[in-house]
Amino acid sequence: MFVLAVVAYLYALDGLYIPHIGDEAPYIEIARLTGASGAWLPLKTAPGFENTKPPLLYWVGIVSTHWGRHFTLFRLRLPIVLCTFLLAALVGFVTERLTKDRVRGALGALTFLGFYSSFQYGRPFLTNQPESLFVFLSFAIFLLGRRYRERFALWMGIGISLGIACLFKSFALVAPVGLALAWVTFMERGDFLLRDALRIAVAVIVALGCFAIWPLFDPEPGAILQHFVLEENLGKLGGEGYLRGLFAWPYPIYRLWLGHLGNAGFFALPLIYLVVRSVRERKSATVDEKGLWILVLSFLIVYSVPSQRQGNYLIPTVPALSILLAMRWPSIDGRWFRLFHLPGIAMLVVLIPLMWAVRGDILPAESYASWQLAVPVIALGGWLFATFSVRRAPHLFHALVFLSFLSLAAATAPFEGPAGRFEPEHVARLAGRRVYVPEDFIRKRERHRFLLPGMRVEGYDPSDSDRLTHLLESGRMVVVRRAFGETATGPFRVFARRLELTSRHSPSEMWRIAFERDLHLLVRQELVVRRFRRGRT
Repeated sequence: MFVLAVVAYLYALDGLYIPHIGDEAPYIEIARLTGASGAWLPLKTAPGFENTKPPLLYWVGIVSTHWGRHFTLFRLRLPIVLCTFLLAALVGFVTERLTKDRVRGALGALTFLGFYSSFQYGRPFLTNQPESLFVFLSFAIFLLGRRYRERFALWMGIGISLGIACLFKSFALVAPVGLALAWVTFMERGDFLLRDALRIAVAVIVALGCFAIWPLFDPEPGAILQHFVLEENLGKLGGEGYLRGLFAWPYPIYRLWLGHLGNAGFFALPLIYLVVRSVRERKSATVDEKGLWILVLSFLIVYSVPSQRQGNYLIPTVPALSILLAMRWPSIDGRWFRLFHLPGIAMLVVLIPLMWAVRGDILPAESYASWQLAVPVIALGGWLFATFSVRRAPHLFHALVFLSFLSLAAATAPFEGPAGRFEPEHVARLAGRRVYVPEDFIRKRERHRFLLPGMRVEGYDPSDSDRLTHLLESGRMVVVRRAFGETATGPFRVFARRLELTSRHSPSEMWRIAFERDLHLLVRQELVVRRFRRGRT
């Protein structure tokens, strides 16, 4: 089963359509520009875009690409997926130590890898999994080192681990982790003494000291204070409409407190089961179970305060939820899995016909390899078989989750190949040219650097029709979007073309794609065009 998980995580690691978020593009840009500068600090950004994260992620990207000499998505993402595997191993180790059961240790690791947030955030070039690794390591040192809490070295270890997490994400991490450490200490003994406060203070000070490496050695500390400390962090602690924003979009408080359901993915229903059962049996919960729940609640409480509340802020607590699920997993009545299987079945019932529709209406029949068509069918068959086999269902669940992840990758596979790339021979002829690409999300143009190697890429807002018209009429080379089957109208030469999968659909558009087969909402063309010179037709 671990082999299946590794395959699911490594397959198409260099692809454009692996589950990701838009923040990957600006992080890649900062790593590229900083590497090109030849210095670790200051972090380099394009004009009009300030540094928004500490430097450790970018340093990892610089090292993995040999200072940009081998700048590929695979090299950028590989260290992140390795962090994910290390965190899974840590989850398995902690689970085994707490339960004295090797099988439950393996279940903990597999459950962590099966959470959708681990799959979505644990492969792209993002801060979340490195941050989670060192946040959870700091808490694991505290939880497993109960006998050594009188020793200064333990608190130094906690502080250093937490400090590395801060260098990946933010100094603000000391707040939820510090709260969890104090809360667990009080819960275990029933009191909280001055020496407890001093020990936690040591860990927090060491963590902040590690974070201080950034402004201490950066030639522009004032910019860090202004853009990162004041705007990116403290600026989210209040502001106009704060009280109304607790319950109104875009970041209501209930969105955060329900955030783990999105993080869980196929484990959402088992997670609801775990919460209900844990509340009912709270009096019989072990000290370790209570400690893990305290970590989860500490993040929920602290991140309810800022005006921006998102489920991805809770990702450092996914390891704790994975352990809690693994502890209860063998005792879950197999009949519950008939309910737990519904999301997997529903996803594949929609995905399989959609793949066949794309294969027939958009792509040639041979675009999908046989195994790519077979994987989702096998996954659906597995979910259905497990639904009617109560005894085997708990043992098959994790494998079916990873097969479902592979099914998503199989569905997008043709667009990671020639159909989704500009023709290499045409792109090679345009090397060194400046090309303007549509950029409807911050720094999204960075992804086109991997599609148009050797070209100088600039972004434009595709919703700004005046800007697009000006670029086209001035004879610039421009990437334009057109519906599938359409071409560029007017006196334009088409240099290269590719098919693009769209994203960020509204609920009504998703319904039309899934059930009305409106594939024009799902797939569109990108064309590299330039206006013919005057006097030519």
